[in-house]
Amino acid sequence: MARLWALARKDLLLLLRDRGALFLTAVWPLVIAAFFGALGPGFGSLSGAEAGGGLRVVTIDNDQSPASRALLAELAAHDQLSLETGALEPAREQVRRGERAAYLHIDAGFGAAPSQLFDPVAPQRRVELGVDPRRANETALLTAALELAAWRQLGAELPGAGETRPVKPLAVETTVLDAAAAGLGSVARPPSPFAVTFPQGMIWAVIACAATFAASLVNERNRGTLLRLAVAPLSRLEILAGKALACLVTIVVMELVLLAVAVLGFGVRPHSWPLLALAMLATAIAFVGVMSLLAVLGRRTQSAAGLSWGCSWSWPCSAAACCRCF
Repeated sequence: MARLWALARKDLLLLLRDRGALFLTAVWPLVIAAFFGALGPGFGSLSGAEAGGGLRVVTIDNDQSPASRALLAELAAHDQLSLETGALEPAREQVRRGERAAYLHIDAGFGAAPSQLFDPVAPQRRVELGVDPRRANETALLTAALELAAWRQLGAELPGAGETRPVKPLAVETTVLDAAAAGLGSVARPPSPFAVTFPQGMIWAVIACAATFAASLVNERNRGTLLRLAVAPLSRLEILAGKALACLVTIVVMELVLLAVAVLGFGVRPHSWPLLALAMLATAIAFVGVMSLLAVLGRRTQSAAGLSWGCSWSWPCSAAACCRCF
């Protein structure tokens, strides 16, 4: 292992000295993930239609009172929301699957409950808001929009009364609908554009590492570096294993860096940490083999690099399509 680590350390130092390769493997994947994720709704978001028509919220009004209709009318006036009527159970399934942003359930007796503007000790009027835990931003927006709509409704009932009383016009009971817990994690759409672009950035980084080390292996072979290593007290397997170890370490480090930036900087939350770790490790090991294959197919540095980057333009597209499915 000491020999393998010495060979791997040599390749890692060469990578750090090559600014072009370092940019393509460490900087460019972050630029891709952040830039395309910052394009906002419509690129990998839960619903592309939400970009133009607002967040799609299913409303279930079982009260059908003037108070409930007035609340929904005020909520429909919000420019970032798009309301549609439906039934409770289908609405819950739609939210679990990511087909709708949330559902709003107004139970019977909502309008008959006394308002705190008229009776400060009366219990608050309650509504149920069903949300997906992966959509924290949408949940905050909907909660604020509900409170604003409730204030406007009560202000219409008695203008100016709420300005002198520290009351809360509405109690929002949030129901968390976890797609993964319901066994729908494989069909639920990603919660934000960054949940798509950062896996795509990881694939780009992995391919860039494989292409860089494949080109370096061909370059060492053409320059006679491998021949000089062959006369050292090292077997051919150890020489190849040292290169593979350096490639493996680089891929794993880049995957961890991109994952840390996605989680800490952009709020991306994986469904399963153990499965994600297994997938990252399996991808790293597999692309070490891809690196070896590219190094064998390319006889010159330019041909190996061209073959590697030619393949890199097709693989991330397939990876991005898979990310959208999950």
